[in-house]
Amino acid sequence: MSAVLLAAVVLTAALALGVLLLRRGLLRRRASVSAYFAAAVACTVLAGVSAGPLAPPAGPARALGGPLLGSLGLGGKQVPVMVVPNRPGFNLVAVGAGEASAGTDRGRLTKGGLRPGSTLTWVPVELPAGPGQVWVSSGGAVAALAVDTGRADGAGRGEGLAALRGDDGPECASAAAGALLGGDAQPPTGCPADGLAAADAAALRESVGFLAGRGARSIGLVEDGSPRGRAAAAEVRAAAGRAGISVGKPDSSRQPLVVTSGWAGADTAVRDVEAGRTVAEGTYLAPWLFTAPLLSPSAGQLIPLRYAPNSPAAVEYLKALGARFPGELPTSAGYDAWLRARGTAAPAPAKLYATAVLYVPGSGGGAAGGHHHAEATSWLPSGMIVPVAGLGTA
Repeated sequence: MSAVLLAAVVLTAALALGVLLLRRGLLRRRASVSAYFAAAVACTVLAGVSAGPLAPPAGPARALGGPLLGSLGLGGKQVPVMVVPNRPGFNLVAVGAGEASAGTDRGRLTKGGLRPGSTLTWVPVELPAGPGQVWVSSGGAVAALAVDTGRADGAGRGEGLAALRGDDGPECASAAAGALLGGDAQPPTGCPADGLAAADAAALRESVGFLAGRGARSIGLVEDGSPRGRAAAAEVRAAAGRAGISVGKPDSSRQPLVVTSGWAGADTAVRDVEAGRTVAEGTYLAPWLFTAPLLSPSAGQLIPLRYAPNSPAAVEYLKALGARFPGELPTSAGYDAWLRARGTAAPAPAKLYATAVLYVPGSGGGAAGGHHHAEATSWLPSGMIVPVAGLGTA
């Protein structure tokens, strides 16, 4: 009971008793009446003091921030905006419009740019603790998005997500958005490139086994220095060694190309194949590279997946993404995080899928050509994704 409430109860009871005593003639002398009511006031004050200071009203606990998906009116249209991790420190702001800038000071915005594997405009922004605003400009218009990064302590600080600052930042942000769509609004504590998932390691081993079954004697390998990239390259080399397949760098010899890097390295790899700088008998992408900009260049992409892109769950993810972030392309990182957030990430046998984009002259060249705000959310706009082979357990 609060101090004010307890004092009110004591005073009310004392006054009621005093009136009753007066009516019955038990308090007749003026001195007695004065003494009684003085004592009542004293008891009221004592009750208030003993109850302690007035406690603030109970309310919900202050949120610790967390990924934010919003929308701003810019240039006469609604533009989706994403802030990850929406915590004090380093953040990535993704804007679904070209030539965008962002920052906390309207007069000093940072110009963003495209990043490999994504069609969004990405802007690094330092955010302070607590409520604030992120100003975004595009097409000559400027608007502010309200944010609240929470306290400066706790999990999910931007400084703690090392991969967010580098080439793997957009993939990390996509995973955070997928988790949010699935119902997990907590700040992310890690990024997909921080480690190699067991299911992905198995898919890589199975892909090498598939190549061995087709008589491959050598493969080219595109890797990177991330923790996931190093572990993935080790899995490929070990599986290839057991199968008697030599592993080298991409070159002009005709051999399968296996890509275990992140989005940036994969983007370079598939464009090199498309341009003829690398000769490949099929470009075998790691499972985390399943996103339209990496599938669109003509490089003979094949990818092992443990889910059908047109399954009911996958379609539900596409609809959720399209509703909250129109124009954003789905990613394997986002879908995996969405499944985990919903508690439905069950392993399934992997299949090898082939991809192809249907190019129509004058259409702009597929998913990698720019922003796609007018199209329905799709894994590969204007393209096909078809299973070509089952993969054995490895």
